[in-house]
Amino acid sequence: MSSLAKNLFRELTVSCGDCSLGELCIPHGLAQQDIDKLDDSVSHTKLLHAGDNLYHQDTPFKSLYALKSGSVKIISKNEEGGDDIMGVYLPGEIIGFDGVATDQYQCSIHALETSNVCEIDLDSLQKNIPNIFKQLLKHASKSINQSNNTNTVSKASAERRIVSLLLDLSDRYRLRGYFYTEFNLFLSRSEIGSLLNLSPETVSRGIRKLERDKLISLQNNRRIKINNLDGLRSLISVV
Repeated sequence: MSSLAKNLFRELTVSCGDCSLGELCIPHGLAQQDIDKLDDSVSHTKLLHAGDNLYHQDTPFKSLYALKSGSVKIISKNEEGGDDIMGVYLPGEIIGFDGVATDQYQCSIHALETSNVCEIDLDSLQKNIPNIFKQLLKHASKSINQSNNTNTVSKASAERRIVSLLLDLSDRYRLRGYFYTEFNLFLSRSEIGSLLNLSPETVSRGIRKLERDKLISLQNNRRIKINNLDGLRSLISVV
C-alpha cells in the first residue's frame, strides 16, 4: 500500500475520540463515556470526490453527516428549475438538518473537492446517547445563523457581499486551525453570484477591484490570498 493510500485509510478509520475536529464537531461538550459510544452510531468510511453528490433534494432523509475534510456546496432548485447556491459547508460542520423535519432533504449536497464525511445514524445516536440532541441543536443553530447572515449580506452593496463572503470563509477556516489568509474558493464566479444574488460579471469586477486595491491576490482562478484582513473588515464596517 502506498504512503498516500495509508494516510487516506488512516483518515477514514480514525475514531470520534481521536478525531482532530473534536472541538468543532459532535464530540465537543460530551462526556468521555458518551464520546466512546459515538463510534457505534457513526461510520467513518464515506469518501466523496469533486462533483460527487452526498444526497439529492427531495430524497428521503437517511442520516446526518459530519464533514471531516474538504468542502461541499449546498444547492436548491428554484422555481425555474435551475440551481441556486445556498452556501458552503467546511470541516466540523454537520450536514443534513434540512431533512429532519419533513423526512426529505430540502437541498442537494455536492462535493467541491475530495471530501471525507462521517455518516451519523440519528436513531442509533438517540439510543446510544440520549442527551445528544443538545449538541445537535447547537449545530442546527449555527446553520440557521449562517443562513440568516447570508440573507442579511444579500441586502448590502455588491462589494460588501463579496468581502463578507471572503471574511466568513476566513473566519471559519481560522476556527478550524487552517491557514485562513489563503484558501481555495472552489465556487465559480457564477456560483458566487447565485449565492450573493449578483451577476457573474459583477462578482468578477468586485474581485478584480479588491485585487487592484491590493487587499487580496489571486494565486490562480480558485486560490485567494488575503493581503489585508483589517482593510477588508473596514469595508464592511463603514456605515
